[in-house]
Amino acid sequence: MEFRKGQDVVVRVDRLSYGGRGVARVDGYVVFVPYTAPGDRVRARLVRVKRSFAEAEPVEVREPSPDRGDPPCPYFGRCGGCTWQHLRYEAQAQAKEHIVRESLERLGGLRDLPLRPIVPAPQSFGYRNKMEFAFHPEATLGLHLRGHFDRVLEIDECLLPSPVASAILRDVKAFVRERGLPCYDPRTRHGLLRHLVYREGVRTGQVLVAVVTSPAPFPDGPALAQRLAGRYPQVRGVLWAQSSALSDAVVVDRLEVLWGEAAIEEELGGLRFRIGLETFFQTNTVQADRMVQLAVEMAEVGSADRVIDLYCGVGTFALAFAQRAGYVWGVEVVPAAVEAARENAQRAGVSNVEFVQAEVKHALPELASRVGAPDLLVLDPPRSGAGGKVMRRIGRAQPRKVLYVSCNPTTLAPDLKELLPFGYRVRAVQPVDLFPQTYHVETLVLLVRE
Repeated sequence: MEFRKGQDVVVRVDRLSYGGRGVARVDGYVVFVPYTAPGDRVRARLVRVKRSFAEAEPVEVREPSPDRGDPPCPYFGRCGGCTWQHLRYEAQAQAKEHIVRESLERLGGLRDLPLRPIVPAPQSFGYRNKMEFAFHPEATLGLHLRGHFDRVLEIDECLLPSPVASAILRDVKAFVRERGLPCYDPRTRHGLLRHLVYREGVRTGQVLVAVVTSPAPFPDGPALAQRLAGRYPQVRGVLWAQSSALSDAVVVDRLEVLWGEAAIEEELGGLRFRIGLETFFQTNTVQADRMVQLAVEMAEVGSADRVIDLYCGVGTFALAFAQRAGYVWGVEVVPAAVEAARENAQRAGVSNVEFVQAEVKHALPELASRVGAPDLLVLDPPRSGAGGKVMRRIGRAQPRKVLYVSCNPTTLAPDLKELLPFGYRVRAVQPVDLFPQTYHVETLVLLVRE
């Protein structure tokens, strides 16, 4: 059967893929359809046709799956954030568990996986401690339209963070309109206001707000800061960041405190962490806390053990292991994160930890020669994974155990495959859901050298 763009096909969705789309087949030909559920029978329109697969948009749900639910967000389907609100939460968790298994088997060649049941999130909404809203001349303030980095959907609330975030969003939007402030247009690269960043310490109740602008004067900044500080007792700091980045990412060239403090605090694993505008910190505090507990339980660290923590960030895992191990070395390339990690250790009174500011690929061989084969090596790389070169260096360092913390099973799988020739075997795979309403999933994998 020949397929063409614009053609309608009726398909039965078998499963969900990493990326969030439903997977269906027509005479063996794969069709990806977003906003569908396993068991759906849908009419879909092909929008992109390739030799081995096609991408389609749903036109009509002819037979709905029992996994379907009613999305509570009025912006669902247009906003580029949540893509799984149409699924019951139980179905979301089940799909993520399947995605982890399928990725490790298909991309990593791993069989007979010791896969544990996924740890579901206790809150499927209101769990995010960080939001980045975008300004735009046509929409003032909101979130990106699905599939468009240069267009913004105006919103009045988002259900993923606490209600305070939505209240501040509405207040800032009203202020911008009252003052007639120019919003940045990524197509022309003109305009002042670029992003509104919201960070919350869920356990401490502290809120940090930052307005990101182009490199230009922002005379209305102090008035906005006073407005937010006066109306929201949770706000501990209002920041002004300037960015000349061509991309839509929040990249800070210059930072100024308009009111209050430059950072807030959050509690995790019984420790307090200081979080600034650019600090990497898991966006789901409750589940991140559970994930750290699971990591410590899985690794079974002894009081004399030596631990190396790669991509350590602000020390979340390093400080947790330092409370049980003999000594911990953390490696992180971002200077501000290393500074925060050292400060967090000092404030917690943890002295058996050392943080090194360096690229992992350079620091690991030096550390391994100085420390010897560690008892445990922890790594929590970015979404792109650690890569073959780093994984092979880990193998040559010969840690007794490796604990890999992954936010992307499709890069986790090939990374794990690199370790197998060094004598490592997978002992446990633990998925954890930190991101309800999306396809993203965290996975802890424990490997032991035999």
